[in-house]
Amino acid sequence: MRTLNTLLRRIEAGRLSSWFKASVLVAFLALTFSMSGADGSAQAQGITGVISGMTSSGNTEKPEGENQVSEDIKDADDNPEREDGEGAGILQNVDEFVDKAVAARDVFKSILKEIPTIHDTMLTTLQAEGEERGLRWIPAALIDIVIAVLFGLAASSLLARWGRRQFAGMYRADVFSRSDKIIYLYLRALLMIVGVVLFFAIAVVVYLLIGTGLEAANETALVVLGVVSVFMGVRIIFLNLLAPDAESHRLLKLSNHEARGLYSALIVGTGVSLVAIAFCLWMERLGLSEDAHKIALIAASALSMLILIGISIIYRKIIARLIRGEDGNDAPVWRKVLANIWHFIAIFYFVVAWGISAVRILLDLPDATGLVGAPLQVILMAAIAYGLLILIIDRVLLPRLDTVDAQAKIAEDIQRAEETEGGGEEDPESAMAQARAEAADLEAQRSPFRDLFDRGAAILVLFGSLDFLAAWWGLPLAGSGSLIGSFVEVLLVMFLGYMAYEAVKIVIDRQIAKETPAEQDEEMEIGGAGESRIATLLPIFRNFLLITIVVIATMVVLSELGVNIAPLFAGAGVVGLAIGFGAQTLIRDIFSGAFYLIDDAFRKGEYIDIGSAKGVVEKISIRSMQLRHHRGALTTVPFGEIQQVENFSRDWAVMKLGFRVTYDTDVEKMRKIIKNFGKELLNDEYYGPMFLAPLKSQGIMSMEDSAMIARVKFTTKPGKQFELRKVVYAGLRDLFEKNGIKFAHRQVTVRVAGADEENGQVSPSTAQAAAQAAVQAAAAGAAAAGVISEEDLDQNGGGSADQI
Repeated sequence: MRTLNTLLRRIEAGRLSSWFKASVLVAFLALTFSMSGADGSAQAQGITGVISGMTSSGNTEKPEGENQVSEDIKDADDNPEREDGEGAGILQNVDEFVDKAVAARDVFKSILKEIPTIHDTMLTTLQAEGEERGLRWIPAALIDIVIAVLFGLAASSLLARWGRRQFAGMYRADVFSRSDKIIYLYLRALLMIVGVVLFFAIAVVVYLLIGTGLEAANETALVVLGVVSVFMGVRIIFLNLLAPDAESHRLLKLSNHEARGLYSALIVGTGVSLVAIAFCLWMERLGLSEDAHKIALIAASALSMLILIGISIIYRKIIARLIRGEDGNDAPVWRKVLANIWHFIAIFYFVVAWGISAVRILLDLPDATGLVGAPLQVILMAAIAYGLLILIIDRVLLPRLDTVDAQAKIAEDIQRAEETEGGGEEDPESAMAQARAEAADLEAQRSPFRDLFDRGAAILVLFGSLDFLAAWWGLPLAGSGSLIGSFVEVLLVMFLGYMAYEAVKIVIDRQIAKETPAEQDEEMEIGGAGESRIATLLPIFRNFLLITIVVIATMVVLSELGVNIAPLFAGAGVVGLAIGFGAQTLIRDIFSGAFYLIDDAFRKGEYIDIGSAKGVVEKISIRSMQLRHHRGALTTVPFGEIQQVENFSRDWAVMKLGFRVTYDTDVEKMRKIIKNFGKELLNDEYYGPMFLAPLKSQGIMSMEDSAMIARVKFTTKPGKQFELRKVVYAGLRDLFEKNGIKFAHRQVTVRVAGADEENGQVSPSTAQAAAQAAVQAAAAGAAAAGVISEEDLDQNGGGSADQI
């Protein structure tokens, strides 16, 4: 009260200039999120627009004698056509801005010249508003406002206390999913918003009951109550976005110290900002000097710029970490670059926004205020919208399948199935562990689609925010009918095309992964089982769909840009005919490949022989395929060059193995040994499933000078014959050794002529000749030694195709 009386005495003493300078200094200390302007001057937006809506009681009359320069600028803006005949458009060129800057400088100089007389104008206006009370209405109105605010805060506090008791059960420190966090924060925000509405209603009612009824006092009360309500609303947004009091529900990756520090800085800045806004609105509602109003707006915007720059510099590292995301050093390059330079971009924006805002305020141009703090408001609204989209994704489109409730339901189903099957004693822990594993698998199947929807939500919010920010500048993007508006429509088409492209890719790639064998057989050499038929056709079908989506999206984009696409379709038909006549080989390759795939002649991963090349089918395209030979060579074969296909990976494979035994071998005993060994292999846990027909003896196939040729055979799954061949050879060698069956080795008997048969003596010359003959014979025998040749097998009923 003493301060107010002192202020009133100074006003009555004619020393209003110092009071006005102090008010301007307070405006400089404001951090504004938006500003307000008179209907005929700067237009209020954002938070200020809300306050103006609360406190509006009619249009304020404009002072007489508006600046002629401002009228000229507005007339130029209202002209829909330029001198060169082109449309005025949205974007102003540099020359126009320079002209307006010069005009704004002249207006600013004229305002500065009138500053010495502003205090007299304000004093006269305030006294006139008080009617016969003079200036005594101001302290009376402030006392009534304080009482109303206290009653409103008490009502809001009681509601908050009741709400905490009612919703205490919803708070859980071990919250599971992000949707649970968002629901809790939104419900808490909704309860707090109800408290703000209750505060405003109670405060207004109390003031109407105890107020003096003076029009100026009513305007002052509405401004103050509206600003306090807006401050409480902004606090709700910051509180639930940063969650400094609920670490478990905090969505941003911030520590408690960082969250509290950023929250405190933003709240303090908001409070100071709203004080400046209240002062500007109060001047406007009471019809005070318009020049003083402009100076206050420019001053508040300037200090908003400085404080926002300070916050950007102080918290640059924290926000940079949020931009990089959880990946950190593994984040994409563009995110790393943006994280390193974002504060420079912000500083540049704040400076430019303040300069343009000052020019527009001075010249009474539209979209003059709120430019400096617009990005912050856009970020807050984007956070709210993104949270709603995430909530829709997690609760409506793709409900999570690994929540606690879902796991409990799966565990109940598992226990019920065990009881039905008579599984014995119940094991809740085992059932819950199995339920967790199944829930995790089900959620993993959905995770690619969830990630896609998350990216889509982020893209929608990003472009919506850019459009909202552009509209704040008076440059609406969507629906503007300009090139920029068409560009927005193009971006929308590209977004839909991107979502369709990624969805098709995810669905088909997942199906391909299901059809592809999980493990590759390292023992397989030739003829292993390939992928399924659908796994072979899906990549081609995927490429066709993706190309179709890209072509359709491109055509729609060209159409949105004003390009007549009808000639393109006609030209495509002509080009197709030209290709058909001039590229017969290409057409033959494409159609041959299509019919080979329809006939299911080969699949990806199968081993085939086409005569000119053979190998595993590694890749199939529209006109050719690639074969990987078992020695590593890669051959590309056009489909039109294929005359026949020999597939080694279908149904079954027969392996025939030959070996040499001596003439004194008991053939029947050998047959029984092979038969028993085949039974042992069939009963083996690892090798048994590989057999389609057991190991059998084919007896003696031929007889040579020094050995009998015996052979065995077995039927296996394609590609398993080579692994079993090693086992069969090793097993037979051990069994024959135990049972006295000997393998016959190739040998040469040399008889030396002229030897003394009686005493066995041989002359030196004869021995040397015999030694040379033995060496030559041994060399010939070594060349013929080894596994039975393919020619021998062919002569005895085998085929060269058995071993490649």
